[in-house]
Amino acid sequence: MARCAAFVYVLDMRRFAHLLGSLVCLIAACAATRASARTFYIIQSGPEAWTVMDPQGIESVSGSGVLRQAWAVRVQRNILTGNPPQPGYVRTLSEYDCDQSRVRWREFSAYSRSGSALISKRNPNPEWGPATEAGESYAAFKVVCQSVGGDAVVSADSIAKVVISLMASWDPPLPLAVVPPAKVAPSATVPLKGPAKKPSSVASVKAPATKGPPVVRPKAP
Repeated sequence: MARCAAFVYVLDMRRFAHLLGSLVCLIAACAATRASARTFYIIQSGPEAWTVMDPQGIESVSGSGVLRQAWAVRVQRNILTGNPPQPGYVRTLSEYDCDQSRVRWREFSAYSRSGSALISKRNPNPEWGPATEAGESYAAFKVVCQSVGGDAVVSADSIAKVVISLMASWDPPLPLAVVPPAKVAPSATVPLKGPAKKPSSVASVKAPATKGPPVVRPKAP
């Protein structure tokens, strides 16, 4: 199984566990299909974004002799401005001059979580810049020119599955299901039937013929 050594800076331990758990689940799920799995590098990680590279996608630039190019996918917690955050990703094609330690981007495209295209742009004036200028650029340069992995290594059938898993890592945890207390049907009160009471042998009560008090007449002995 691919080794995972992620150095992730997060704002709280719950999110750290959630993000790390997503990577562990991704590795475990893909272990069953190791024959078709490929290796991908997480070259940058943080609370708001992850950057993934496919080392098998590195190509030589035709006619240049020394230049190489590769795609990097930056998975963002919020691809748009506003709340609530909407995850998405940006695919960027860059060229690398391994001899001069330089890099320049050629084009990029941004997508929503569902895969809908948001924006695409080609660099009208691609200029070289030092590969060591930014941490993410330098990490990508080491992957392309030095075959050095990133902060973490994962295995998956495709880079799409890695991106989907990383976007899902920002989903809030599902609330615990609240089980309502069981309703207990009230037991029916059954009146206890005792033996019928015999009329008193001392007196009998007759319904009053008038509104006065009832007439009580003793029985003869």
